[in-house]
Amino acid sequence: MATQFIVNDKGEKTGVVLSLEDYENLLNRSNFDLGLSDEYKSMIDNMTKLEENGQAKYKTLKEVQTRFLNR
Repeated sequence: MATQFIVNDKGEKTGVVLSLEDYENLLNRSNFDLGLSDEYKSMIDNMTKLEENGQAKYKTLKEVQTRFLNR
């Protein structure tokens, strides 16, 4: 599938349509471009799977501060 652009009335690009394969490649490549460690990439992949399965558990800012900053 060729990449397609969505344009407004002025002909300005406002969006893009990619194949799922291109989109997934772009997501995977972004991890490498950021210079993330393998451990961090694995954590992100696991978090994404939990999100997709509806199993993600979110914490409030206060809970994070209490746990990690002893506030």
